[in-house]
Amino acid sequence: MKTLSALLLLICCAISPGLAADSMPGKGKLLVATELVRGSDFEESVILLLHYDENGATGLIVNRPTLAPPTRALPEFEELERYVGNLYYGGPVGLNTIQALLRSSSPLDRSIHIIDDIHIVPINEDLIDDSTDSSTLRLYIGFAGWAPGQLDAEMLRGSWHIAPASGEFIFEADPENLWHRLVPPVTMRAAIEKGSNRIRNR
Repeated sequence: MKTLSALLLLICCAISPGLAADSMPGKGKLLVATELVRGSDFEESVILLLHYDENGATGLIVNRPTLAPPTRALPEFEELERYVGNLYYGGPVGLNTIQALLRSSSPLDRSIHIIDDIHIVPINEDLIDDSTDSSTLRLYIGFAGWAPGQLDAEMLRGSWHIAPASGEFIFEADPENLWHRLVPPVTMRAAIEKGSNRIRNR
């Protein structure tokens, strides 16, 4: 794990020395799939990292809305009948679980702060009021997960670009176009691929 992280840092420094620290994965960062990621759940995905350390990483795909209302997954929560918005596909892991992201300067009890005014919050009767909709609350079925060292290896292959997260991106009004806004330019992708090829050929 430490070796992979060190190699990744070297690549980041070679590409853009001034941005190396911001180019490392971590809680509250965005993973933006590069064009190398094809034919999988993660193609053209943007993922908010919720956790990243030597034990692995987890996150939520934030640009994959579904057509399903949340009441289909959580029929026991009658309060969701008032919610205006659909479920998001958070990732292929734990498809029997629902995660909630709230954008608020006054988070609920037992909230977990992620970045700025973004929090993971428990799903309960206090979550929904008459003003709650998808501009401040989003519900995700499933999540993305990586074993120890797995995400680092994928980054070394050039599969992911790191971008700073913000409430604007996470709660993008047109999430299906978010990837096109954040995907790195061709020159960046070429540099990532060149750096990862050098490491593989050593």
